[in-house]
Amino acid sequence: MLSIVILAAGQSKRMNSKLPKVLHPLGGLPMLAHVIQATEKLNAHQTILVTSPSLSSFDAYTTVVQDEPKGTGHAVQTAINALDPKAEEVIILCGDTPLIHSNTLQTLKDSKADLTLIGMKLDRADHAYGLVMQDKKGAPCQIVEFKDATTEQRKISFGNAGIYKIKTSLLKELLPKLDNQNVAGEYYLTDLVALAHQQGYKIEMLQGAEEEFQGINNRVELAKAEAVLQDRWRLQMMQAGVTLVQPETIFLSHDTKIGKDSRIGPFVTFGPNVKVAEDVTVLSFCHIENTMIEEGASVGPFAHLRGNTVLESGASIGNFVEVKGSRIGRKAKAKHLSYIGDAEVGDKANIGAGVITCNYDGFIKSRTVIGSNSMIGANTSLVAPVTIGEGAIVGAGSTITKSVPADALAVTRSQQLTKLNWARKFREKNGGN
Repeated sequence: MLSIVILAAGQSKRMNSKLPKVLHPLGGLPMLAHVIQATEKLNAHQTILVTSPSLSSFDAYTTVVQDEPKGTGHAVQTAINALDPKAEEVIILCGDTPLIHSNTLQTLKDSKADLTLIGMKLDRADHAYGLVMQDKKGAPCQIVEFKDATTEQRKISFGNAGIYKIKTSLLKELLPKLDNQNVAGEYYLTDLVALAHQQGYKIEMLQGAEEEFQGINNRVELAKAEAVLQDRWRLQMMQAGVTLVQPETIFLSHDTKIGKDSRIGPFVTFGPNVKVAEDVTVLSFCHIENTMIEEGASVGPFAHLRGNTVLESGASIGNFVEVKGSRIGRKAKAKHLSYIGDAEVGDKANIGAGVITCNYDGFIKSRTVIGSNSMIGANTSLVAPVTIGEGAIVGAGSTITKSVPADALAVTRSQQLTKLNWARKFREKNGGN
């Protein structure tokens, strides 16, 4: 039986933030949630989060609080009493390593050694990873923290990823033997390796790429991790049959879903909860969140969709149109410079340029219903709550405050007054030509 312990008590000092480090978002999801997701496929019996007092709970997982930051060894000591007595093995990892792959953790789970750690080949000297020492047989025998290492030890090319699997009985045996006789005055979890080696336990090291185990301690590293995740997701999208034009400019969320043969233009941002069907076109400079777009619809450029919006198949939202909390029917169109909020737009309705649904009176938000096959003329204000019947036409420049029956014409505008030659006389009076 497997238990998982995630160390998530970072205090965000180097982030210079009031928000706990592991709650800083990547792709719209807290970095801790990325780590938890990577562990879910392991089907562990139990997951324990070791948190700081400022982060006392997280969803439905077992949470223990590390009151003082005394090191990773102390964090695991804090969690040990919360382990299920039936747990035979424990995987320990950090909540600030959101780039970890679930396949890597599965390989770790499959290891049969008493203690297994993950190491990574380091190609540079300017790092701060713990260094993995190996015995004559190539087995890990010690991990030396970089700040405690000698000049010679710092030449070692294997860094510690900070991820371990250990038998529960061994963990309970060795944890009380940790001490804080080091530069930082902390209890290092890494010291378990030397203790286990001294007593003849079998230790293995799996190897992985440094990128996958990148820890996040400041906002620069946060930005680098975001870039890695975005590249992964873009690649997955393109491999699944989605065309991304200038993919490096397109930003996805952790739950973005886009169907094959859809085409996404440059500089499009997807916020959380977006589902795009097949054969959809999204042109450049759009921002889309909390939206479902059905097959064959088109969006943009410069459109903003949000607030649980639905575009039904073949619908078309054009440039500088904002849609919030609305359903746009099949083949309905709003092509230019409009705001559609809290509205129901019927099939094949046509919304002219500059149309606004006036949905908020300062206290409550009301809905607008626009019937199928209706036409709303340019620069019209629809003052909600109001219904435009099927097939109705609203003349340009109108302000509609009362519902319009089906197939009717509604126009609200002042009578035009034309004075012949008035402009010429006005110019002559004021010295103009």
